[in-house]
Amino acid sequence: MKHLIKLSIFLFITFIAISCNKNKAKIDQLVTEKIEYVVNIKSSDNDLEWWIQNIEGPQRDKFINLIFNAVEEKKIKIFNLNQQEASLENIVSNLFTFDTIHLQKNGKKKDIVDTVFISNTFNVKNIAKIRFDEKWSFNEKTLLVKKDVHGFCPVLVNNNTNSSAFTDIPLFWIYPDTTKSLDTSNSFLITKKIQYDVFIKSIDKGKNWWVDNIETTDREKFLKTIIDVASKGKLKVFDFFMKPLDKKKFSEMLHKTDTVVMQRLAEPYADYDTVLRTDFDQTSILKMRFVEEWTLNVQSFKFYKKVLAICPMVEGLDDKGNLRGYTPLFWVFFDESIKTAE
Repeated sequence: MKHLIKLSIFLFITFIAISCNKNKAKIDQLVTEKIEYVVNIKSSDNDLEWWIQNIEGPQRDKFINLIFNAVEEKKIKIFNLNQQEASLENIVSNLFTFDTIHLQKNGKKKDIVDTVFISNTFNVKNIAKIRFDEKWSFNEKTLLVKKDVHGFCPVLVNNNTNSSAFTDIPLFWIYPDTTKSLDTSNSFLITKKIQYDVFIKSIDKGKNWWVDNIETTDREKFLKTIIDVASKGKLKVFDFFMKPLDKKKFSEMLHKTDTVVMQRLAEPYADYDTVLRTDFDQTSILKMRFVEEWTLNVQSFKFYKKVLAICPMVEGLDDKGNLRGYTPLFWVFFDESIKTAE
């Protein structure tokens, strides 16, 4: 009898565990297995808040130095853009010019020696962007986006001295060492807050499908879920000015009505009012804006992103169909304290 009771309890616990896993599987949905995009970490606009496309100077320097010290000391492996393991010397020699000059030593012998100087182009202080290779999933109820960073690539921004043009130079890829501990006590806080935009629908058909893009079917499902959940009023949603959007206001935002004056085509050509209804088109969402916290495991070099807020961005067109820019549609905060945090 006791064995039957124990077996019954075991089966009940197993059933509950399987049910919970199934429910979790239904809630957490894959957005895309792979997406690559670049994030500015050094802003050139002093009018923006410090966290917008920027990491504070001292913290950014610590982050970059941490990477290059580990590379130089061979604590981590790096890979070139063809995914082949490489050395820093090899990557630098392929990307930057060298000058060899003759120098004479001081002292009795005064030997002549050759010294190699790398072009001034290669300066770690010019690393102003990071390229990411990630997997995205999200919670269908809370809309919380989860990012699994597969790898990251420092990008040097070179200002051509002969023009005002800037050139992005991706240096090397870093992938986490899965043989090392992922203990959070070894984490380095890169920044507690950074805001940036990501294209989820590429405007450049010449790129690989995963660059600045989510495959069409997955993107449409992702956006439809966001709009549907936000419109039900069960989540706190905020407008551009951080004012709450209730269910009614959200509906008015998606379904706009305008009264316009028209003129009848027959005599006496009297004016009359007509109501025009414009329904929101989710295909106009080309970008997602994120606010995140970034940390790095200093042993494995696993990069972690904690998503604090999301905001769909809508393209704005003028009367001639020309792009004017991108407008925030609404905010969903997973940590409301960041709305006012400095």
